[in-house]
Amino acid sequence: MFDGSVPLAVKFLFGSLLAASASAVSTNDDDALKPNYVSSMLSPVEGSSVKPRLCAARAKFPLRVVVLNSFYFSDAYYSAIKQACEAWSEATKNVPGGGATLTCVDSDDVKGADVVFLMCTRETLGGFSGFTTELGAGAVIRLSAFDPDGHRVTAQSLKRVAMHEFGHALGIWGHSPDPNDAMSLSEKAAKVSQADVNTLRAAYSGHGLSIQQKSGAWMFVQGSK
Repeated sequence: MFDGSVPLAVKFLFGSLLAASASAVSTNDDDALKPNYVSSMLSPVEGSSVKPRLCAARAKFPLRVVVLNSFYFSDAYYSAIKQACEAWSEATKNVPGGGATLTCVDSDDVKGADVVFLMCTRETLGGFSGFTTELGAGAVIRLSAFDPDGHRVTAQSLKRVAMHEFGHALGIWGHSPDPNDAMSLSEKAAKVSQADVNTLRAAYSGHGLSIQQKSGAWMFVQGSK
């Protein structure tokens, strides 16, 4: 969680992005976890040689998700981000042991947050639509408020990117090769697929038993264009 001792925006402006390699999770493709893309994940950073990883990124559920109501914030963007997070909660609700439950609020206070969303310019993200960073025990997701042509991004497009980046924050440090999965780099996916859910389960248990098993805190950097 964030303790609120250091302003989040200051951390971004001074580039304090923490990155460490997370150990790969060993898992078997048993029937309970099919379909999944555990063994076929692509690099977490498009166009790079960074290897994909699975990790139990969040220590406990439910998560407190905060959307910073500053910079390029709008009610429409908040609604899109909230729906994106809830898509993962809904998709995992029947997972044994409990799903990725959460509460989502808009606030200028990040104290106690497990995941923080922040709107910014595309240039700030180096051309990415979204970028996820682990800072200590919390995840920060920066989303571009602009499309590649410089126009304000639509709420629907933002929802798609937010859904994808939230999957990274949950522990899928890689991309699916299937354009129908939320964790693919395709604009096609409109929902969290069963393969997304099963891959997330593998990240937390190694055998897909429960995504609420005790996890460690990881630091990693994740981005997608």
